[in-house]
Amino acid sequence: MNPTIEPNGAITNDPKQAAQWLKQGKLLAYPTESVWGIGCDAYNKEAVEQILTIKNRPSEKGMIVVTDSIERIRPLLQQLSQERQQQIIASWSQQADDETNADSKQAHTWLLPLKSAQFGTNKQVDSETKAEVPYWITGKHDSIAVRVIAHPLITQLCQQMVSSTNPYGLIVSTSCNPSGETPAKSFKQAYAYFGQDIAYLTGETLGYVLPSQISDALSGQVIR
Repeated sequence: MNPTIEPNGAITNDPKQAAQWLKQGKLLAYPTESVWGIGCDAYNKEAVEQILTIKNRPSEKGMIVVTDSIERIRPLLQQLSQERQQQIIASWSQQADDETNADSKQAHTWLLPLKSAQFGTNKQVDSETKAEVPYWITGKHDSIAVRVIAHPLITQLCQQMVSSTNPYGLIVSTSCNPSGETPAKSFKQAYAYFGQDIAYLTGETLGYVLPSQISDALSGQVIR
């Protein structure tokens, strides 16, 4: 497919093609560990606002983002204690362990603090890395909700998103469903929800049974 063509309702199983659509500002439905997600380039403000609209989600709540590897976002971990870093890394490593039964696996999202929050501007900056984190991702918080995703297809997708403007390869990850509906668990259900309005990267979920967990990186407290 010509990447310049508007991919309304377009379907692919190729992460490279899906990344092209994300870079154009399109919304994309895709499989995650347990359910389907809907996302966009985390550094594209207009695309993020479209997701907030279709999800009926207040912007101040912020958004969860995913990336492909621990090493890529290690700069965001540096200000944490070694013990907390090990805990976070262990939770993400457990997700990727092929020998662990899917029934006992759980996706872990962590709220990572950002050192120098520049509120009232259009960005937040980690004082050590100088990497910009958009305010439309953090919302009212001085932290970023991030997960190193275990799904190999989405790992490839995030790798394709890495650039000078998206140094961490971040894509938004929110459940694929209209407000008030249950999250899609298959391509068929995702397409029934959004049809021609978005694009789709097809594949199966990893079959995780446990609900995803969100924890605060400073305290270690489970938020959800």
